[in-house]
Amino acid sequence: MKKREPISKIMTESVITLSVIDTLENAASLFKENHIRHIPVVSENKLVGMLSLTDMKRLSFFNPFS
Repeated sequence: MKKREPISKIMTESVITLSVIDTLENAASLFKENHIRHIPVVSENKLVGMLSLTDMKRLSFFNPFS
């Protein structure tokens, strides 16, 4: 990769997202099935946050790999 390579050459175009009303179980499934570590969270097609696999692991009562 060249230092001056445009971001558009390496970015992900088909982005997997979660809605603010999705469940933790749905998020865990997306992490596991797609082998990803971060999922943008949207509300009315606007980015409102990011959920990471680390965020999920911090929940002591929830195991995203089960």
